[in-house]
Amino acid sequence: MLPTSFSGHTSPPGGTPPPPQTLLSRDFLLLFCITTFCNSFIAVFYCFEQWLEELSISPDWRGVLLSSMFAMVLVFRPLASFFLLRRSKLVAMYLAVIVSSCVMLAYDHASGPYAIGLILVLRMVQGIALAVFSSCTTSLLVGCIPKGQSARGFAIFSLTLLLPYSVIPAVAEQILPVLGGEPHLFAVTSLLGIPSLLMLIPLAPRLRRPELTPPDGGGISDKSLLWSVSHSGLFFIYLGCLTFSSMTILAIFFMKGLCTVTGGNPAWFFSLYTLTIILVRLAGSHRLDSLPRYPVTLACCAALSSVMLGFAWGPLWAFVPLTLVYGLGLGLLYPLLAAFVYDRSTPDTRSINSNVMMSTFDASGMLAPLVGGLIVNAGFGYRGVFVATALAVALCGCFVLLDRLRNHARQKANRLADG
Repeated sequence: MLPTSFSGHTSPPGGTPPPPQTLLSRDFLLLFCITTFCNSFIAVFYCFEQWLEELSISPDWRGVLLSSMFAMVLVFRPLASFFLLRRSKLVAMYLAVIVSSCVMLAYDHASGPYAIGLILVLRMVQGIALAVFSSCTTSLLVGCIPKGQSARGFAIFSLTLLLPYSVIPAVAEQILPVLGGEPHLFAVTSLLGIPSLLMLIPLAPRLRRPELTPPDGGGISDKSLLWSVSHSGLFFIYLGCLTFSSMTILAIFFMKGLCTVTGGNPAWFFSLYTLTIILVRLAGSHRLDSLPRYPVTLACCAALSSVMLGFAWGPLWAFVPLTLVYGLGLGLLYPLLAAFVYDRSTPDTRSINSNVMMSTFDASGMLAPLVGGLIVNAGFGYRGVFVATALAVALCGCFVLLDRLRNHARQKANRLADG
């Protein structure tokens, strides 16, 4: 059995129980702010595909460059998670923020005949830094969430990605002509690394403490880690996370291209759907843990699949209503999927399984842009990409349904065995 990961609880002298852990603790709020600033490095890439088009890079290469960063995250997140389980995360977090900021500055020099190679190297380096940062963040996050507040905790923390998307595209569309192009926008965004570095200072004591500290001084084996993942019973949920995230990745990177065809406003899309999610999660975060998870999850998948088809083929007047429904569906679906993973993990495997869930998001970040680039290159255009998003989220619903059937069969078998 794996040692229990650090959760922020210590027993005071005299055997009295520790005080109740609150969700909005100092560490949670600091981690929230740091992650929001660093996620801005990702949100600013909403215009990355269009910038690559301006550089006359072919659609298939655009897909490769979009996915290369997430490919590095997919490869290095498990390595970083395993390596940092027994070690301090402080230096790793500092280096990840610094490297990401420097890469954002370097995009301005990625031009000329070697532009593709330079951009590919920058994306790969940034992906490795992101893998280290997100691994550390996930490990700290699960220790900050009190028992019984998993859906609420993930719902609130997911705002760290939504807030940048609600602000940066809308602001960027206004200042891009002033800055003189996307590389200058990327460089300005790098300044957000400064407050992130400063906020790591009060988190230093917690970051220095290894996540796993076996009392006998020994370590944990690769076999025990593999066992905890393979026996989690979350296979179909992980597949659901993979297909759900594929939908969101394609929508983020190809919405601006679709709007050039349909006449929609990409700034409205990003601002409206993220603000909708923020309102849903802030207003309903206390009720998320009481929702019937399977029915609500399946309903969200069906609604989002219809919305994707509406973006591709619906009339222009439906763009804003569809965006609001999209935000509502995402506002409910992600925290429910994350709560499946959290609640069906033991305290010993919660951090490991959460990082596996994040790896499915990394895999979608690698695969989805490649698929999108191939669809555009094959002549199906941006509308074809959004048909693929509809299929992806429909598959998510199918996997969740299979998980429900599997659990029902397992529970029935257990009742028969007990009887």
